[in-house]
Amino acid sequence: MKVYVVDASVVARLLLIEDLSDRAGLLLESFRNETVELKAPNLVTYEVGNTLWKAVTQKLIDINEALEKFSYLLKLKIGSVELDEEEYGEALAWGVSNDATYYDSVYVRASRKIGATLLTADDTLCEKASKEVATLHLRDLQSK
Repeated sequence: MKVYVVDASVVARLLLIEDLSDRAGLLLESFRNETVELKAPNLVTYEVGNTLWKAVTQKLIDINEALEKFSYLLKLKIGSVELDEEEYGEALAWGVSNDATYYDSVYVRASRKIGATLLTADDTLCEKASKEVATLHLRDLQSK
């Protein structure tokens, strides 16, 4: 079974209509059919929560819809990748040396830890991460 570490740019597209949401829909279908496994560091919950907050403040959705979407995310039970103290430090060092945010670096380090492909909709992260781990841009995801 294919295992992906998904970042917030992918998970947000499971919940909100954005560019590439159709690709995210294919991913969700594969996840539900148990043909792919999704994992992420716990950071994804906070980042997606922030994305939903922003959607509410921009009046794209109301608070009730945001709460429903957040509850749905939690019920998906995306697998967790836990990093230890050394790995968090490695993420920081990788981010500094690659001019990447710490958040993005944690996804890269999580992918490396479990040997999974990093799946992102972030062009910059895709380019930088591909030098460190197997990386796939959401737009290139094929239905299985």
